[in-house]
Amino acid sequence: MSRRTLLATSVTAFILPVASDAATLGGAKNVMMFVSDGASWGTWDMASYYEHGETGRQAYDAFDTKLGMTTGSASTEQPYDPEAAWNGTPTGDEDRFEGYTRIKQGASDSAAAGTALATGTKTLNGRINVGPDGEKLPFLSQAMKTAGKKAGVVSSVPFSHATPAAFGAQNIDRNNYLEIAGQMINEGTLDVIMGGGNPNYDGSGQRLDEANYNRISEADWEALNGADAPMTLIETREAFEALADGSRKIDDRVIGLPRVGDTLQVNRDPEVVGSDPDNPTGVAFVDGVPTLETMTRGALRQLGDDEDGLFLMVEGGAVDWAAHANSTAGIIEEQMDFNAAVEAGVDWVEAESSWDETLMLVLTDHGNGMPMGPNSDEIAFQPIENNGEGVLPGVMWHTGGHTTENTLFWAHGVGSDLFADEIAGNDPFLASILEFNDGAFFDNTAVAGVVSAAAGITDPAPVPVPASFWLLAPAFGLLGGIRRLKKRQN
Repeated sequence: MSRRTLLATSVTAFILPVASDAATLGGAKNVMMFVSDGASWGTWDMASYYEHGETGRQAYDAFDTKLGMTTGSASTEQPYDPEAAWNGTPTGDEDRFEGYTRIKQGASDSAAAGTALATGTKTLNGRINVGPDGEKLPFLSQAMKTAGKKAGVVSSVPFSHATPAAFGAQNIDRNNYLEIAGQMINEGTLDVIMGGGNPNYDGSGQRLDEANYNRISEADWEALNGADAPMTLIETREAFEALADGSRKIDDRVIGLPRVGDTLQVNRDPEVVGSDPDNPTGVAFVDGVPTLETMTRGALRQLGDDEDGLFLMVEGGAVDWAAHANSTAGIIEEQMDFNAAVEAGVDWVEAESSWDETLMLVLTDHGNGMPMGPNSDEIAFQPIENNGEGVLPGVMWHTGGHTTENTLFWAHGVGSDLFADEIAGNDPFLASILEFNDGAFFDNTAVAGVVSAAAGITDPAPVPVPASFWLLAPAFGLLGGIRRLKKRQN
């Protein structure tokens, strides 16, 4: 059955529904998007092997939609070519194989990739919801808010970093953190913001002698701590846990900045926090900092009381940071916390909603690091080596940067079937090497359109308006009408 057709509206390229089962189109009261930033194929396996001794045990492994997803930006010179990406011809140089060379070239950054996910439009690297010609692009959170839903972002890295910014701001340069933070806090699109970037603490949770306003401006920080704060600020682990377990409800927009610097855990100093042999890195976690899972549960409690539903983007942002560092133990810690956050989302759906009214996506924005098996310098695309539960897997990293590989994507719930209409091609190697699905893949620009269609949003979102407008919006009638790597073991 043909469900939809692709219609580009200006440069936003939102995909509008034209014909479908009514239970699919417009059936998604709630939408959750979980982004493991920078997760290459091997990243998903590493955490599962360490945590469970096998694959197939994560919440998303049971999802009914499993596809590949390409991630090139407007800065990418070459379109995705399966034959080139999986070419096992030896190069005789440090790249080892021609396919390795190919997928290291021209990758998207998180700003362009986040923009593609949030707007359906490819843009140049470094831009947040701003098109190649400098035009501001409407984004999903705005559309969801206009449709009467609550919207939020949660991240394990600074809240004004590229991926959360793509769901809360528009800026020509991702590095304009203070401007981006100001937009996210003051424009009113987001009801919940949670992430790193507390100006008073370092990466180990130690109080700084002098505040570091590199992720949020001093003026916005003072406003959040003032009598007429635009959002209610929470900082302690206990405050996050109270939101998560329902013992506290805040009748206001909420911004949660744990008492730590840029990231929840990945930037901690072993000499400061000490050791813990039970952690993959052997380093104790920063005390007093909530997990991504706890933050997710808290955000869902805050957003989940709206009769029109919610939109939540949760980013395991520090997965990307660990990948850049080629840290096997570090990426396992971060991916395990991400996996727990996904499970928290599934728990919420099954306890507070249902799959008949909720769409959940699990994906990455791009690959990073090319982690493969320990002999993948001699065996092209060798899979990660499973050394059993609680033991670091066998891994060889092939770059410290982003990649153009065909990434892994899962979807479940109402509207997940719409992705079948977005298939852009077949990648036989996705099936034969990764054994993930039948090789079908789509482009990341399709996500915004499918989400919009599933949620019944038929028009592009408006440009940002003042926060006070959202308080009056209801009165104005704005309520919107493999096989996951087959449990293989080495």
